[in-house]
Amino acid sequence: MRSARRKQARVQSFELDMGMVIFGILVGLTIGSIIGLLNAPRSGRATRRQITETVTGTGDALREKLESAIPSDAVSESMAEGKAAARRRRAELGLPEID
Repeated sequence: MRSARRKQARVQSFELDMGMVIFGILVGLTIGSIIGLLNAPRSGRATRRQITETVTGTGDALREKLESAIPSDAVSESMAEGKAAARRRRAELGLPEID
């Protein structure tokens, strides 16, 4: 009984510690970002323009990678996968192939 309570207390302590670590990281990132923006050598307008250009460029690059990973004709690819699955199942059942 005692060892189960101790183990449960350790697990709860670990969960609390992890929550505090994550909270601390988020607070640190937020404060660091604010200080970085306040000490930036550019004006606010130039900084916002640079951020916008960076985000737009990153978004465009990510969109291109996603579009290249997704098939252009999903319907025909799905049909091909379905036909291949049907062929495998017919072979498992010992039925003749259909062309």
